[in-house]
Amino acid sequence: MMLKKNCLLFLLTLAVFVLSFLAICSRGDAQEVHKDAGYYNEKGMVYFNKGFYEGLPKGKKEEASQNFERAVIAFKEAIAINKNSVYAHRNLARVYYVQKRYLEAAEQYRKVTDLSPSDIDTYVITALAYTKVQRYAEAIEQLRIAKTFTADETVIEKLDGYIAKVEQEKSPR
Repeated sequence: MMLKKNCLLFLLTLAVFVLSFLAICSRGDAQEVHKDAGYYNEKGMVYFNKGFYEGLPKGKKEEASQNFERAVIAFKEAIAINKNSVYAHRNLARVYYVQKRYLEAAEQYRKVTDLSPSDIDTYVITALAYTKVQRYAEAIEQLRIAKTFTADETVIEKLDGYIAKVEQEKSPR
């Protein structure tokens, strides 16, 4: 009788343990499914910052490069969840720019301007990325578009100055 009772108690304990284990596993899976674009954007920023502020200044180029690639993956995951995430597109563009993947950076910055059209600074950064790959017409176009979002004469003068510099750079010397 005692053996049956011990066996039953053991089976009951085992069942509780198995059910608890399954509940923990399923909760972990559920949390994974509910991670949003913000989560992956933050994760990407951790990798980017680690590469940019810790790896590069200390001459750890390989470590920085690995962190940048992890950041790219995280930002792309954020974009897969929310294709309209301005932050994820902007941050992906930053990583590409630091990696000297200028055309890809420009493409991501263009998406930022599509999502947030009055962000003049992003047009300027987009133009800068285009100049890095000698796509001067696209750079000038971005700067001209930026001018349409402001009435501030100081800003317009500055943008005109940038346009003049790009035109000077594109013309043969």
